[in-house]
Amino acid sequence: MDGRQDGNSDIERLEPARPAVRRQAADGPARRFWSVNGDFVALAPNGVARYAREVTLALDRLIAQDHPLARGLKVELVAPRASALPLEAIAVRIVPEFSRPRLPQFWVQVQLPRHVQGGLLSFCNLAPVLVKRQIVCIHDLHTRLMPESYGFGFRLAHRIILPLLGRRAARITTVSQLSRQHLAGHRIAAEDRITVTYNGSDHVERWNAWHSNLQVPARRGYVLCLGQTQRYKNVEILLRLCPLLQAMGLEMWMAGDVDRQALSRLVAPLPENLRLLGRISDHDLKKALRGALCFLFPSRIEGFGLPAVEAMRAGCPVVASTAPCLPEVCGEAALYADPDDLDGWASAISDIERKPSLRAQLSEAGRRKSRDYSWRTIAEIYLKLMAEVDGI
Repeated sequence: MDGRQDGNSDIERLEPARPAVRRQAADGPARRFWSVNGDFVALAPNGVARYAREVTLALDRLIAQDHPLARGLKVELVAPRASALPLEAIAVRIVPEFSRPRLPQFWVQVQLPRHVQGGLLSFCNLAPVLVKRQIVCIHDLHTRLMPESYGFGFRLAHRIILPLLGRRAARITTVSQLSRQHLAGHRIAAEDRITVTYNGSDHVERWNAWHSNLQVPARRGYVLCLGQTQRYKNVEILLRLCPLLQAMGLEMWMAGDVDRQALSRLVAPLPENLRLLGRISDHDLKKALRGALCFLFPSRIEGFGLPAVEAMRAGCPVVASTAPCLPEVCGEAALYADPDDLDGWASAISDIERKPSLRAQLSEAGRRKSRDYSWRTIAEIYLKLMAEVDGI
């Protein structure tokens, strides 16, 4: 059951309250009400959906632990379908998405506002413009800065909705100082109304390589990367790098939902030492990171660059692009190369391969740096912002 039903019925279903919710009610009536925009529950837990999922879980833990800023606060996740999130203190209200008509943003813009009590937290860029008492996370402005990576409809929705949210929402958050500058520079919102939260990395501790089903035997050493189709992800330089890795005796393992035909349009024939893993689980990714010489992240731009920080948390050395904002996020815990400098990428990988002490140093530095990024800290930022909006 996915929480979606036929017809135009907009019947609410409220999941039973968990024990922590009953405890809150027993302590006295809630004085403040907030909803979480649950549009992310239908998405794969990557990128902005990962952010939304982990912040919601961290908020739930803080409320269950009776955090001072959560006292008298009731939070409810309003979602278009059932959620598998293990929530204790946040109730879940299911508002099934209309199946006819099923239009982009219809649930968010038309259905969701009718079911918001008090304030609203929206974590995935696009949010209902009708709700003013709202905190919205706008992760980046890639649709303007790298428009060739997105379809026309997607770009148009961001072009129209983001400036409206920037003017109407009570607060705006984003995930790096770079994104904050972009949002202010493009007049989405005034800089003093934008709070930087970054992302967390502690979810990687829940990934368990022992639970992996990855069955790709390593014939020799390998580097790991993600195969992503958007042009700004710069997958072409990874393919061009393969012959240089072949000379070092290394393979390139590429995870992600890309196929050989798509890659062949960039480089043909495909390199012999390229191994496509396909879409893999978090446990599989942890196993692959543990065995890799290093993780490559050649994006031309990122709002935060979560995969690089996830690799660091797993202890895998990172070679990242010098393009914004990866140096801001990874600091001195990674090696860097220009996104178009093929020899620079090969040189960094060679240094890690030839110098075990460098690899160990990067692995430890990455683990330390990744601990700067905590979902609990981010959830506390949201509690503070919610209190400000509530006038506390």
